[in-house]
Amino acid sequence: MTTRARIRATAAAALLTLTAGCGAQQSGDAPAGAEPADRQTEGPAEQDTGHDGGGLPRLDVPVTVGTDLLVGGEQVPGRWYAADGRGTHWIALRDDRTWWWGYDDEPQRIEGQVDQSVVISPGGGYSAQVLTESGNRWRLVGADTEEGGEGLGAVDLPQGAISPPPRALAATDDGLVVAGGPDFQWLWRPLVDDTTVDLAETAPGQVVLGSTDAGLLVNEGRYDRTDGTQGTPYLARLAADGTLIRLDPVPTHDVLEAGEQWLAYVPPGSIGGEAWTTTELFVQRRDGSAAGALEAPAGWRFAVPGFRWESADDLLALLVSPDERTQSLARCRPDAETCEVIHPAG
Repeated sequence: MTTRARIRATAAAALLTLTAGCGAQQSGDAPAGAEPADRQTEGPAEQDTGHDGGGLPRLDVPVTVGTDLLVGGEQVPGRWYAADGRGTHWIALRDDRTWWWGYDDEPQRIEGQVDQSVVISPGGGYSAQVLTESGNRWRLVGADTEEGGEGLGAVDLPQGAISPPPRALAATDDGLVVAGGPDFQWLWRPLVDDTTVDLAETAPGQVVLGSTDAGLLVNEGRYDRTDGTQGTPYLARLAADGTLIRLDPVPTHDVLEAGEQWLAYVPPGSIGGEAWTTTELFVQRRDGSAAGALEAPAGWRFAVPGFRWESADDLLALLVSPDERTQSLARCRPDAETCEVIHPAG
């Protein structure tokens, strides 16, 4: 893997496995969900690639292709490694390792020392990040992604020499934020009463792994050694009192994205070390009524992580050439098991 490819893959992994929606700044009295751009498809046989007059695809989620950041059919100035959000509301990591956010194609800097990934709620309304401060101190900060958006405030996290350092794990469309480290996970309620809840008390033995468009990704285990590769991971809805309401079970996985109707994932052992691409993504309906696999278009491989549900039936997937020097973008339909390149290589 080239140095540039490795950096980009690491950045994407840090962002997408924590948010997935997975997967920005948000606030307000009600969830500030971003409105997706209008796009219609005629069906699998006549799939609309959704290009505007300038040649860029119209996308309902922000994405990076190469070092280009595409938001709502526009290219954001700068060079970027990873992005997340919904509609035109986004967060992204720039090539100088600084984090930025926006509600259109105008980037705005996230202030403070951000050493871990920033997270954004599935609807693009709220974001959160942990700021590193002197003396082994960490501060959880939230904000919104609306024009003139206001911050949600901040709360101090446990202090001391913690390795790895605490990070934001998920933000919900209700403005709830989960953050944690190797020995704790807290729920912060900035729009309720600005207090924290210890999830070890309200959801004992449950570990929030990250967020998807269909709910939090959770597994049973310990905070310092639990992921989605084993056990019985599941989707859950987070209540304001810190309880986790189980929704659907999900397969064990290296990376998984859950949407309104479908799951997309790669099985355990698919990536790791030098391996960060695959020729196949597995898909299944959330109700278990159908399952299959998506093959990468000829001459391409899927980046992992690098896929996100754009709508109930459309999956956007970042493509990488076999020599890892070129990237492109595909829109896939799990019902038809098809993937079509919608953005030229770059």
